[in-house]
Amino acid sequence: MLRTLILGAGIFAALLAVLIFSGKLPVGNGPSKPQGEVIVWGTVSEEGMNTIIQAFNPQAKTYRVTYRQIPEDNFSQILVEALASGTGPDMIIAPQQILLSEANRLYTFPVASFSEKTYKDTYVDGASIFFTPYGALAFPISIEPMVLFYNRTLLSKHGIANPPSYWDEVATDVPKLTLLDDRNQFIESGIALGAPTTPYAKDIIMAIVNQLGQTPVLKQYNPDGTTYFNVLANSPVKEGDQVFPLSNVNRFFVQFGDPTKNTFSWSDYAGNATDQFVAEKLAMYIGYSGELGTLRSRNPRGDFEMTYLPQTRGQNTFSTGARIYGIATLKATRNLAASLAVQSAFAGGDVSLQIANLVGGVPAMRGYVTTPGLNDVVSKSMLVARPWYDSYPTKSTGYTYSMLSDILNNRYGVTDAAAIFVSRMQDTYNPH
Repeated sequence: MLRTLILGAGIFAALLAVLIFSGKLPVGNGPSKPQGEVIVWGTVSEEGMNTIIQAFNPQAKTYRVTYRQIPEDNFSQILVEALASGTGPDMIIAPQQILLSEANRLYTFPVASFSEKTYKDTYVDGASIFFTPYGALAFPISIEPMVLFYNRTLLSKHGIANPPSYWDEVATDVPKLTLLDDRNQFIESGIALGAPTTPYAKDIIMAIVNQLGQTPVLKQYNPDGTTYFNVLANSPVKEGDQVFPLSNVNRFFVQFGDPTKNTFSWSDYAGNATDQFVAEKLAMYIGYSGELGTLRSRNPRGDFEMTYLPQTRGQNTFSTGARIYGIATLKATRNLAASLAVQSAFAGGDVSLQIANLVGGVPAMRGYVTTPGLNDVVSKSMLVARPWYDSYPTKSTGYTYSMLSDILNNRYGVTDAAAIFVSRMQDTYNPH
């Protein structure tokens, strides 16, 4: 781990030096150290970040960082209002959805100074979501792969030796793990899947779409540099193919929320999934790897473990979802030199490790996978974790809820519901 962190710090120290001495980084009349204050806003805990920053500032010497936590739910609104009034931050730290939604306001780290190859050699593949033909919109700090949590005791109790590796095995195991009373209420549930309010329903669905070989949303560039989006979630991967990814995933997903199916295992009335898992009334739960410590601390007697997200049998793929935190400099920064210095420092070395620990992830640097003692599930999953271009997270979550609700309430079939979802997404990403 130490070698990885030293390597990361070395890359960014060299990068910063190149920017300063090439003149691409404005620092007065000549090469000098960044000066002044850098204001950072983020969704990360203020208490935790201030502890990190208090240790960082004395090392920075010629500049200093201050931090303010902004609620994730209305981060964008608060940021826009602050920028309009001239009281906004220089930088932001946030999950990928927020960073992508603010792409037009971010300062692109020049590709001439930090090439695509260097970026991809430094970071895991999923971090490429921040890279554009013109450079990096943000540097990733932390990654959490999507995983399957399971209760070993409940699986053993029902004669299941190992957690499922494939989605068809999930469908086979769930009826054995689900117990209903006379009122069709869950005594024990196999997995939290199927209902519109399923935790991370949107993320799980898009992770499976990705396993089918399709990119849910593709950002593309016109010759003049303007962008447009293609919503491909339900487009066949091969021309003439009859596999419509989102329709197929919908058909699989909703069976677990359909009371008429033997795979019925979850509903909007089943309670909070994490609470039910901790109470040992839920055998399997899909979430992000950083949650394991919290789940175990809430019930130290529970035999909780995590494994890889189940895969789609017959597909020559191995992938999972991801939650990535990144750090970005705003175009409106009042202190570009110091902001880029902070961006470089926070994305490499031990600062990224500290922030990753704070949000429950691990550093997104490719070399971190060789860290002794790193959980095998995390080390393999972080290499194949793929976030998707979800730059309108509130709307896409609402569209997903409506899609699943429409299917379960027989308002639309899986094909029509998928088509409506894609149409809504297309209108949102490419407004006329």
